[in-house]
Amino acid sequence: MASRKNQLNIFLADLAAMNIKVHNLHWNVTGSKFIIVHKLTEKLYKMFQLQFDEIAELMKMQNEMPLAAMADYLENTTIDEIESRDYSAYEVLQILDGDCDKIMQQAKKIRDEADKKDNFLVANKLEEYLEIYAKHSWMLRAMLQDDDLPIEMEEDEESDDE
Repeated sequence: MASRKNQLNIFLADLAAMNIKVHNLHWNVTGSKFIIVHKLTEKLYKMFQLQFDEIAELMKMQNEMPLAAMADYLENTTIDEIESRDYSAYEVLQILDGDCDKIMQQAKKIRDEADKKDNFLVANKLEEYLEIYAKHSWMLRAMLQDDDLPIEMEEDEESDDE
């Protein structure tokens, strides 16, 4: 098993990759459900940007060096890149659901390892993220159950998980 430092850098790389990937989906979603999925992806990429910064700062607080080059992120990420093309809302939700599972598994691994070492700074941050990811996973799966996605998203929801 990789050290926590390596796991945090892998997680950092995953957050960087998700930020770019979700932007791709945000720009390229098509169809009648465009508005809801466009707003959802905007919320997600903002969340990943914030977490990306928080994890790098968390690493620095622990005297660890975060990765900071695109080549390093691409070499270490577990997230698959996708091409720039049009994606249906359903495709976007499927892609996000799969990646949400990957991010959750990585976060659980890091949280558990940090907890064993009584590193509550890392464990608590990842626990916080796991709660957010669980909510997004639930929402994505609920949306995938029905092809009649809602047309509007409440503006108040934007600040609920951030």
